[in-house]
Amino acid sequence: MKKFLLVITVILSAFSAFAQDSATKQDTVKVAPAPKRTGPSAAVLEQRKKMDKMYAKYSRDHITLDLLGTNWNYNPNTYGFGSGGNNGAGMRTKWFSRGLQIAFNWDFRIKGSRVSIAPGISYSCSNIYSRSVQSRTDTGGTSFAPIRVYGTDTTAKINKLVLQYVNIPIELRIRSNVDKFGNCFKGVIGIVGGVRVDEHTKFKIKQGNDTNVYIVRRDPDYNLFRLAPMARFGYSFFNVTASYDVINVFQPGKGPKANAFALGISFTGL
Repeated sequence: MKKFLLVITVILSAFSAFAQDSATKQDTVKVAPAPKRTGPSAAVLEQRKKMDKMYAKYSRDHITLDLLGTNWNYNPNTYGFGSGGNNGAGMRTKWFSRGLQIAFNWDFRIKGSRVSIAPGISYSCSNIYSRSVQSRTDTGGTSFAPIRVYGTDTTAKINKLVLQYVNIPIELRIRSNVDKFGNCFKGVIGIVGGVRVDEHTKFKIKQGNDTNVYIVRRDPDYNLFRLAPMARFGYSFFNVTASYDVINVFQPGKGPKANAFALGISFTGL
């Protein structure tokens, strides 16, 4: 019996020593360090914080109002503008043709910079004045001829063509540092795509005491769409702006070649 108890004691002692040795080995196992977190450096974060503070002073320019001088780039001696079958001296648009545009843009700043992307929506209207009358045929499309000379008691006013569009502008905006008044220099380039929502001509004839106004709408020869690169530069809320339509005013084969352009002043705010 004593020998049996002695054997049991020896076995238990050996097991206890083995367990302690295993625990010691486990305690000495090195744990791999956690991977270091990656991200912007302290200098980059400080620069972003500085830009965020500065950008808070900028006007986001959500609203833009453009007062424009509008006109067409065209050759007055081509067919459809008074030459060829029209037997005229050619169409002459007037320098005081004018228009306007009002736009609302969202302004999304590119993080950590003075640059932002600004998509939006706008309405534009251009009025083209000339000493011409518009006519069209199913085969020849739209053409213009000079206003004919009436009698001494009759006066024909300058004819007006009105084109109105709903547009989607997309702008890339760059701003300088703001001054102590919160103002800065601004540069904008972008592109404007639009859909025509109205087109009509207005022609007024005064004969003696009678005045007649003729309005003709929905000429199908005008292009439904427009696409124009644009630019705007200025300081604070005052800017100058310009645009040039790369799509012809008329559909191919439906009228003479003419491209619309605009130059004017622009007011921004909010």
